Order: sequence, then C-alpha cells, then structure tokens
Amino acid sequence: MQAEILAADGLPELQKTPPAHLEPIAKAEYRRIVGSIGKLPLRNLDRTELEAYCTWYASYRHIVDAMNKAQADGSTEEYLGYLSQLRKATDAIKGLASDLGLNVNSRMAMNMPKVEKEKKSLTDMFG
Repeated sequence: MQAEILAADGLPELQKTPPAHLEPIAKAEYRRIVGSIGKLPLRNLDRTELEAYCTWYASYRHIVDAMNKAQADGSTEEYLGYLSQLRKATDAIKGLASDLGLNVNSRMAMNMPKVEKEKKSLTDMFG
C-alpha cells in the first residue's frame, strides 16, 4: 500500500512509550494510538503532533467529566459554560487526527493510488 511505501523512508520510528511529561489520560491515548497505527507512516518527526493530539484528547475528557458533574449538580449555567471549551478541544482533535491519519478519510487519502494524467502528443493536441 501507499502508506507502507511512505514508511520505508529511513526516518526513526515513532517512540513506542509515551513521553513522561504527558498526563495520565494523554499517556493512555498515546499508547492506544501507537498500538493501533499499524502500517501508517508515522515517524518520530510526528511525535510533537501526536503529543498535541493526546493532550487535546485529555483536555476533552476532562471537559466532558466537568460537564457531567455540572449536569449532575443541576448547574445548567456551568454546564453551558463548558460548551465553547468542548468545541475548541473537538476542533483541535479533529484537525490533528486528520493530519496524523487517524480518521477514515485521511487514511483513505494516504492509500489512494495517484492517477497519472494521460500525456497527449502534439499531434493529438493540435491535429
């Protein structure tokens, strides 16, 4: 597949263990991603972007937990206050996931064979 070809680039492989500075939820997400990427061409150069994805994912989880607590406490105003934070985290996750090939559309784009345009001769073009 195209992704496999891209991975044969001689660049260092992605670090398998999560960096120590990530918080626990982000570390768990890092492990999940690294264990699931299969033959995607992620390399150590992509680690910063993967760390950002995992950090935003952890933020998303914290926001959802806070929203659930606010809802359980009957604090509608507090609950609604988290919506903009949730949207910001969701947008960041979607963008980074796409960049890293973590969603269906980006994986399909990585694996799509390039269609070569048919070259026309001068005779075909001008008769």
